[in-house]
Amino acid sequence: MLYTNQTASELDGFRCTSSGIFEAQTSIWMKINFVFAFPLIFITFYTSIFAYRRLKYRNVYSSGTQFILYVVLFNANLNQLVYCVIRIRHLLQIINYSSDPCLIEFHSTECFYDNSLYMFSNYFATWLVCSLTFDRFLAFYARKLYVQQEKSKRIAMMLVAGAILCTLTGHALTYFGVNRAGYVPSCQYPPHLALNGFAIMTNLKIIFTIANCVVIVVLLFLIIRKDRRIRHSVYDTNTRYCSFENVFTTKSVLTIAVAQLFFSCLSSVAVTIVRTFEAGMSEYTYHILTQYVTGLLYGNLSIPILIYLKTTQCVQLRHRRISKMTKQPDVLESRMLSLKNMWEKE
Repeated sequence: MLYTNQTASELDGFRCTSSGIFEAQTSIWMKINFVFAFPLIFITFYTSIFAYRRLKYRNVYSSGTQFILYVVLFNANLNQLVYCVIRIRHLLQIINYSSDPCLIEFHSTECFYDNSLYMFSNYFATWLVCSLTFDRFLAFYARKLYVQQEKSKRIAMMLVAGAILCTLTGHALTYFGVNRAGYVPSCQYPPHLALNGFAIMTNLKIIFTIANCVVIVVLLFLIIRKDRRIRHSVYDTNTRYCSFENVFTTKSVLTIAVAQLFFSCLSSVAVTIVRTFEAGMSEYTYHILTQYVTGLLYGNLSIPILIYLKTTQCVQLRHRRISKMTKQPDVLESRMLSLKNMWEKE
């Protein structure tokens, strides 16, 4: 953005947009982006129906993990819905004022609700992934708490409440008391006077994302190592099966978490890089790139697809394992009978 060092009254004085932004708004690349974004949004809504049904009727997770996944799915659709409204308003603005550079932009006050909800659900997505990771961490180190479904769900509610609190704190630090002066090309842009706070929160988001990925890698290593020990030293059928199920459900949940973290971090890193080199690129290029590096658009799409696919995979693996385990006693029994017959013959 060009006006970060301006006062509120000076920002409001820039009523007409620059030639670079105006060209970006009316360019063919912006039109392609609309054609590209809307199908992805509606595919998210459509696939979420199947993901919700799969979670509800074929659930393989603890009630706590299931609850967090419900919230993750809801937030993904909320973010897509708000983004869809923002893009529809953006499209109508371009259609109505494609020949007037003084009316084609939005005043920041016009974007209060859209931008607030969009940014809230954006930050909330990151903290929800942290909740998912911590949920799996507790399931590994405090498994007794997850034996009872009610306790598991209570823990999940506390983790989601913590995610909401962290999101509200970050949102308040970024926007509280900020004057929404000036004009923006689209309501997904933060107010000009909130850009410093937004940059800090973006950097913190990247740091927490990297830290979360490290925790995920360590957690997966510990769970797989424990499962190998159990397979080689424990012969109790129930213990072996519980260990197996803990491994494949944790892998599924963490796959969903990693996908969301990847796309969220992709967006944050891309925006940070673009802002870093903003001075060296044209306004036209900057504002076109900003529309295409909205990583959460892709992350939101991946959530219902991954929930459906990974849950289905878990169901299939569970059936195979149970089938294999129920057949094992018969095999052992037949072997014992054959040995007994051989013994009697001798």
